[in-house]
Amino acid sequence: MATKTKADKVAALRERLKQLDLGGGGAGFYTPKVGKNVIRILPETGDMEYFFQPVGRHYFPGNKSVYCPAFTTEKERECPVCEIVKQLHTAGDKASKKLAESLGVRRSWWMNVIDRSNEKAGPLVFTPGVMVFNSIITYINDPDYGDVTDIEDGVDIVIERTGTGKETSYEIIARRKSTPLASDDDTIDEWVEKCRDLSWVELTDDPEEDKDVSEGHAVWVLPYDRIVENFGLDAFDAANFEEEDEEPQPKKSKSGMRASGPSVKPAHKPVEVEDVDNGDDAEADDDEPPARREVARRKAARQARR
Repeated sequence: MATKTKADKVAALRERLKQLDLGGGGAGFYTPKVGKNVIRILPETGDMEYFFQPVGRHYFPGNKSVYCPAFTTEKERECPVCEIVKQLHTAGDKASKKLAESLGVRRSWWMNVIDRSNEKAGPLVFTPGVMVFNSIITYINDPDYGDVTDIEDGVDIVIERTGTGKETSYEIIARRKSTPLASDDDTIDEWVEKCRDLSWVELTDDPEEDKDVSEGHAVWVLPYDRIVENFGLDAFDAANFEEEDEEPQPKKSKSGMRASGPSVKPAHKPVEVEDVDNGDDAEADDDEPPARREVARRKAARQARR
């Protein structure tokens, strides 16, 4: 067996390290590995207005989550979970604030990128959080850099990642020298064509129609009333979302009030509908939760528009 040189050993070690799973994203997604990473951010495509798409999520106990309509659509749509979080913060007690923090929206900004260490994978979706995104924006606002996504004159971005989990930190550095996206036009055309349209789309009130509506989209939101129904928010009670190690909340009285304050329910501004015959089915019971009455109003409005 031939004796390996130091260079051979280092090369073999580097190749082995490439095979380790250090937190990379799932299929089609990109997550920087521990150490040095180099990416190229791709420009907007499809219906995207900019190279990024804001995406917010609310996480519930039991590994359930829902895209936040308000953050993801930049307030074009309203979110019942955000309303609940706001009311929990207003309640002011420690338990309510803790629950509000756990239900609060987790923000990220989705974009298409090329991983320079794995260009054969083509465009991948990168979902950085606030700190990384702000660092990228800093370079775009710097007159020495400008549009870092430009196909001809953009720059690569170096991401230095240290730590894992909650101890993860990033350092973002833009390369000084601008370069084309790729060395040949065919590769550029192929990558641009394969970029995913990350603009958001709203699903319908009928799950059967979702497949057609969401086809080709990576980011979608549910209508207000479907979120209410799917997650049982029409009868929201903070006690239903408590973690096991939290102290039990005071029991409700017959009036529906807690000993320490009112039970939390989503509040929502009514939809104004003129000259609409709601019929018997749309009559609201005064004892119904506000969100359920709101769902009935919204359905009546849609039927009237049809």
